[in-house]
Amino acid sequence: MYLLFYLFNEKPEQRRIINPFNNRPWMLEKGTALSSNANKSLKGIVAGGITGGIEICITYPTEYVKTQLQLDEKGGTKQYAGIIDCVKQTVKKHGFFGLYRGLSVLIYGSIPKAAVRFGAFETLKNNFADEQGNLAPFGRAFCGLGAGVAEAVFAVTPMETIKVKFINDRRSAEPKFKGFIHGVSLIIKEQGLRGVYQGLVPTVLRQGSNQAIRFFVMETLKDKYRAETQTRMFQNLLLD
Repeated sequence: MYLLFYLFNEKPEQRRIINPFNNRPWMLEKGTALSSNANKSLKGIVAGGITGGIEICITYPTEYVKTQLQLDEKGGTKQYAGIIDCVKQTVKKHGFFGLYRGLSVLIYGSIPKAAVRFGAFETLKNNFADEQGNLAPFGRAFCGLGAGVAEAVFAVTPMETIKVKFINDRRSAEPKFKGFIHGVSLIIKEQGLRGVYQGLVPTVLRQGSNQAIRFFVMETLKDKYRAETQTRMFQNLLLD
């Protein structure tokens, strides 16, 4: 709603109304809405990327141990007796940072994964939200589903496939991959795009359902918190 100023001249019939924002297009409602939608999508991408990078740096040792144990079960002779033994042997052979071997692969994957997830959600939300920016319950789940499918196709499936192949390569006596770029190019050269898109359908189903539930719960709790905060502020104003 525009802020209007009344300028009163000496004669009532000469009174006129001036909009002080005529020369400020960024203050117009339409322009502000478009800018706000674009900013929300951009913020979702940036915040998601940063969050993904921090998350994987904290959780990677557990991911490393899990993958080692999975590969160990497929081998002929087991190397590890369990989780604790895997951690002990890894630290003994390679030091503490041995638990972070192959981290660069997941860093390259986790940042775009989270960026795609939150960026896709905000983009879908901008299209399905009402004038107040609120999503209906179905819209929350649907936008979350779309975000999960997007991250599965563009980030999760290729990076999880590459991650397993890199960790498995590090287990061999003579690793083939000299680095991330070299390893990915070698996989694609030998196996084609199938080499980085193994298990696409199960991953899409998993990520889609996960994010549908996650964003439904997150948006519902956020709206509830916002409503309670506004009610509390209104009550405080009445009491003051």
